[in-house]
Amino acid sequence: MRNKAKYIVSLIFFLVLSFFTPTDEVHFFWEKLPIFNVLFGFVGCIVIIVGSKVLGRLFIQKDEDYYE
Repeated sequence: MRNKAKYIVSLIFFLVLSFFTPTDEVHFFWEKLPIFNVLFGFVGCIVIIVGSKVLGRLFIQKDEDYYE
């Protein structure tokens, strides 16, 4: 439970910090949102973690009786 609290506190910290950092180049309208970069990075990390677990279970892990 303590680890989850640390992650939530750090996420809130970076969300607040994103309001004070300017965006130099804006190509799309959603890049103007102050929390876009934080949420994009957070969701990207979650997708990488979940995707690697799924791929690991499908292609790397074998059954317990695989060699027998």
